[in-house]
Amino acid sequence: MFYVRLDIISLSSDFFLSTLKVVIFHSLLSHSHCSGPDIFFHSHCSPKYCQVSRLPTHRQRLQLETTSNQHHRSNMSRSNTANPPNYNDLLKKTEHYDKDERYMAISDLCEALKRNASRVNTEEQGVGGANSSTPHVIIDPQTERRICSAVLGLLDDKSNDVQTVAVKALGVLLITVQEEQVVEIADRLTALVLDVDKSDLRDVYAIGLKTLVETVPVQMGNVVSARLIHRLIRGIDKNSAAIESPPDKSMTGDEKNKLDKNLEEIVLACLNVLTDLLTRFGGSSNSSMTNQHESLLNVTLAQLASSRPNIRKRAGSTIGVLATVISDTLLHRLVDRVLEQIDRAEGLGKSGKKRARQAAASTTFGLAARVEKKDALMTSDLQGSLITSDTRSLIRTVCTVSGTVGHRLHQGHVDRIVPIFLRFCDPDDAVTGDDEECSDEEMEDSTNNNAFADGLSEEAAIAMQIDLRESCFAGFESFVLRCPALIQPHLDQIVLSALAYMRYDPNYSYGDEDDSEEDQDAGEDDETLEDDEEAEEEEEEYSDEDDMSDEEDDENWKVRRSAIRTLTAVVEATKHDPSKLWIDKYAWRKKSDKKITVAGALVNRFKERDENCRVDNIECFTRLLSYTVSAAASGVLVLASPSSMDTDALSASGAVVVDLGSKVSAAIVKACEKQLSAKKGGERSKSSAIALLSTLCLAPCGIGGSDQITSVFRHVKSILSSADDSVSRRGVMASNKSLKLEALCLVRIMLSCNKHDASHVKNALIPILLPELCMKYDWYKVIAEALRVLMEVPHLIIVGSATKSEQESVANSLYVAVEPRLAEHDLDQEIKECALSAAASLISLLHSSLTDDQKNKILDLLLERLKNDTTRIAAIKTLSVIADAAQNSSELDLTPIMNETLAQLSSMLRQQHRGLKQSALECIDRLVLCLGPESGAAMDDGLFDCVLEDLGKMITPTDLHFCSLGCSACTSILKARPSTGPLIKNHILPAVLELSKSPLLQDKALLSLQRLFGQIILSNAIGFDELYDSLTHQIGTGNSKSSKQMISNLAECIATIAVATSRSKQQTIVENTIAVIELSNGNFQLTQLNLLVTGNIGRKVSLSMVPGATEKLKKLYDQAFDSPNEDIKHAAALALGRASAGSMDAFLPGILAALEESTGKKQYLLLSSLREFIHCYREAKAGGSDLSSSIPLILPHLEKNCENEEEGVRTMVAECLGSLACIEPTSVLPLLERLTSKEGGHNILVKWTVGNAVKFAIGGRIK
Repeated sequence: MFYVRLDIISLSSDFFLSTLKVVIFHSLLSHSHCSGPDIFFHSHCSPKYCQVSRLPTHRQRLQLETTSNQHHRSNMSRSNTANPPNYNDLLKKTEHYDKDERYMAISDLCEALKRNASRVNTEEQGVGGANSSTPHVIIDPQTERRICSAVLGLLDDKSNDVQTVAVKALGVLLITVQEEQVVEIADRLTALVLDVDKSDLRDVYAIGLKTLVETVPVQMGNVVSARLIHRLIRGIDKNSAAIESPPDKSMTGDEKNKLDKNLEEIVLACLNVLTDLLTRFGGSSNSSMTNQHESLLNVTLAQLASSRPNIRKRAGSTIGVLATVISDTLLHRLVDRVLEQIDRAEGLGKSGKKRARQAAASTTFGLAARVEKKDALMTSDLQGSLITSDTRSLIRTVCTVSGTVGHRLHQGHVDRIVPIFLRFCDPDDAVTGDDEECSDEEMEDSTNNNAFADGLSEEAAIAMQIDLRESCFAGFESFVLRCPALIQPHLDQIVLSALAYMRYDPNYSYGDEDDSEEDQDAGEDDETLEDDEEAEEEEEEYSDEDDMSDEEDDENWKVRRSAIRTLTAVVEATKHDPSKLWIDKYAWRKKSDKKITVAGALVNRFKERDENCRVDNIECFTRLLSYTVSAAASGVLVLASPSSMDTDALSASGAVVVDLGSKVSAAIVKACEKQLSAKKGGERSKSSAIALLSTLCLAPCGIGGSDQITSVFRHVKSILSSADDSVSRRGVMASNKSLKLEALCLVRIMLSCNKHDASHVKNALIPILLPELCMKYDWYKVIAEALRVLMEVPHLIIVGSATKSEQESVANSLYVAVEPRLAEHDLDQEIKECALSAAASLISLLHSSLTDDQKNKILDLLLERLKNDTTRIAAIKTLSVIADAAQNSSELDLTPIMNETLAQLSSMLRQQHRGLKQSALECIDRLVLCLGPESGAAMDDGLFDCVLEDLGKMITPTDLHFCSLGCSACTSILKARPSTGPLIKNHILPAVLELSKSPLLQDKALLSLQRLFGQIILSNAIGFDELYDSLTHQIGTGNSKSSKQMISNLAECIATIAVATSRSKQQTIVENTIAVIELSNGNFQLTQLNLLVTGNIGRKVSLSMVPGATEKLKKLYDQAFDSPNEDIKHAAALALGRASAGSMDAFLPGILAALEESTGKKQYLLLSSLREFIHCYREAKAGGSDLSSSIPLILPHLEKNCENEEEGVRTMVAECLGSLACIEPTSVLPLLERLTSKEGGHNILVKWTVGNAVKFAIGGRIK
């Protein structure tokens, strides 16, 4: 390495640098120690020196070029920020002899085009166009043409790097230049792709053409499509014909093979481009594409008869895309042509060939007699000697078409396709090593026949059969999923074929298939189970060796996997009613009368030796079981449970009964246990088995009885006890962790599903699995899931009737497992939350089995978590659960942490976090109810003062949800500590009075406010008269007017405090209220309020206790109906209905009598009263048995008004009928049914009323 000093001339001159490189290169050649190819010139040097050294290694060269290019591009981009790019200079450099210069030129040109295109788009959208510091340069047409020529010329560059950047630049260029240049680029690229002499760069040209199709603007799609399609079709026709033509005598064999390979590449490239063209522009309505659909169909169909398998496969893919855009006529013609060729093919095996001969004998002229003249050429191209390998391409094409547009095929096509497919996957040809009836010669006959017929070797014939059958089952799967209605007549045949080939394994014998099938049909005793386990262990000992020796050569598993996937498609298609898969039986073995259901066959094949097939098999059955449970929940079928229902009686009633409890569940658990007990590998199988057992827990009988539960827990224990650090491979370690997580999820589902006998689960859990659950694990997800399982254990112990010693043992074990996780700080958030939930379950259910020190320790840790920002919400929920338990148990004392906890919760009410405030309010509401007598707990002075002050600030009409929670918390505080009455009066009363006159008050907030007012009276926190006056004074006086909702709310609150007071006080209130109504001096709002107060009081207590009150009120209500004020009329109607709920005998007869005589507005008001009465009665008397004697008196009046001309009256009648239908359906529903058949001039009105009544009855309540 040496340096050349440059003192005379600056390095900024490109001409000087180029000359200098040549001079130095020739001068160095004169040195004996330097050779030409080893010279490397560094153009990026210091201003005074130019470094020259030997050529570095390839990796060093790439690093240097990358650094140089980045440096150059950064300088270029900085210069372009101020100045626009000089396209002339860049175009000159693209012709430079140095490939580095060409690379940099095309890179800079590509970047310049990108920036210019982005600026054009920005200016068109009106974003920053006027203020842009570097406006875009308008490229003139001549420069565009030069740029296009330069980019296309660089596609032929000798440097692969230059070619790559040229392809990228082409994609940018297509969205920048005009349509004329796009067409020119398309023509040039198409010519290069079709040029036979350009074989070395054809991949680059094909990529460029695909880039053009993918990036050309949509508005140019019509022109580009028209330009490309004709040339691509001619290229396919010409080159495919040349491939099939006889070789020239002057050419040698190698030359012919090379030429054919070149021609094949051209055809494949054309088909690829056509596929992309159809994908992007095939669905458009432009005429150039639509007019060429038939030509495209002809040329692609002709390629299915090509001798080149790659061409046949690619043509099938193109046809699949073409089928999505062509018309139904062309689609049906396509399917007919393909099926006609498949008809000529022989089947596989003796049964398949027999089917083929029968189909040929029954077809006279076939569809060839119906071929139109214009399709004769296409048909002749497909005709000829069709070997089985060609049939595979045709079947793959049919599968592709059915997968994309199967819903557009008609029944005739499906009826032809299915028998053809069955030739190649006939159930009688599905043999296994367990079929003793089939001799070895018979098993090999079909293979040899196909090998000799097609001139293939035996290995090639076997591979061909496997691929062909796999394609057929892929077609079945596609048809079942895409067009289930069309495939329904053939579904049984498809299921039978899939069942047969699900066990297709001619090179392997399982040895116990007969026993397994018998196990599916009958019960098993203990000896049989033991023998099967021993046989399974012996099989595992030698099956691994067989798998190692034969698995590489045996690909029959592909057929089995495709058959299983077909069954999965059948399960998916019948998910709404999968009963047939549990009931219908099929003879799935050759020359055997034994039959089996689909569900039984799937369970039987859990022993599959191939991992992929086994996992698909288990997942298929899991899906079937899940859909069966869902169908049972929706009432489509019945899952029989021996302890709860009579199967014979259900079957006799017509219900579809699926019995999982007696036979199938035991077989499922046994099969899953074999997977879980596998010693080598099988992690995916174990995972699938665990998922199946989790799904089985949802069935009526769960996974079974005590034996099954114990066995499953033992297998889970073996999974949890396996150490992660003993596994050397990282992937296996990850799968082991995942398996532990899934096993813990299974245990949690078993504990919480309520489908098992709790005592059985408890007896198996405590000795077997509980010690493993309390162990420490490494992965945070496993730790969190283990804590979730421990959270379910206390409930199981209580429900399982555990003894005192068992409860203490479990409680201590849970404490040892949970307390460290609760105390640690550097844990994952999920672990912290799960530890809090587990602590809540432990304390709330098993607190009697813990010592005081243990309980106090956990409570102190909860308080510590409450003070932590990351865990405070979870800690609040935990304390709420514990508080609920403490209200019902004197052994759980929360007083040690009560003061500090309430202080923390009170401070959280001042936070901005809405979820935090809501959780704190709910916790305060529950926590204060745990307080005992006033002398039983020493509370800090001023604590409740602080809490109530914060609660008062939250009770505002702007947030009714917080109002509801705040009022509920105040009610609980007042109930637990009546001495806080003065604090309630100071902090809460002003807020709730303000809330009571809010027109927004309703629903839960109103109910909470009423409860608070009632508790205030019961606790003597405020005198009744004082509170009554405060509420009545909320009504506006003078010019101010209160809303109807406000008056209604105030009436509810006044009635609530009236009911909470003494009986004598209630009588006084009723009498005073009646007097106020009678002496009304034009104050309509006060009259309206008092009317509603009487109704609300009468709703909750009987007004008959006040002498003469009912008679006075009936008179007042009747007078109010004639009032000129509509609000008073409405209030009187509501009050009459509500008072009738408490004094039905006093008010209801009057309502019915008035309905008989009234019309018009008064009739509407009386129906409103009747509706309100029924509504209040339903709320007060669930079921309404006492109303049954009055319903016959009510219904005639409602029936009479069903055809009333007034819509409002009919709506009231409909609501009354709907509510009565919920109370006495046996009396009302026959009336509704009779009214629907009523004839007359007002029949439409009656039906309208009945329809609305049914709507209200379905809703179950009147709004």
